[in-house]
Amino acid sequence: MRRKRFSDHLADDDPLSLVPNLFDLSIVLAIAFLLTALGSMSVSDLVKSSTEWTLIRKNESGQTEVLSRKGESLQLQKLSPRKAGGQGVRLGVAYELDNGEVIYVPDK
Repeated sequence: MRRKRFSDHLADDDPLSLVPNLFDLSIVLAIAFLLTALGSMSVSDLVKSSTEWTLIRKNESGQTEVLSRKGESLQLQKLSPRKAGGQGVRLGVAYELDNGEVIYVPDK
């Protein structure tokens, strides 16, 4: 007959001996939730070299910046508060509907 070791006997009587196991389980669950959330937001598309994207944001000083990626190159443009003007060609008309949707109708 095999005898239990003294430390095994103490572990059976101590209800706090399960706390390290619960802590490990909570860490594993937190990492799983984080990976699931990042996967559902399509964050992987931001790092792929084959995707093109444009990001518009305001920096700490309130200036609007446009960050665009085409292939391997990133381009940062800072927009000025000045109004643009000059010569150009009319391309079409844009209409804003009651629900906020914008429709562009090109000229022929």
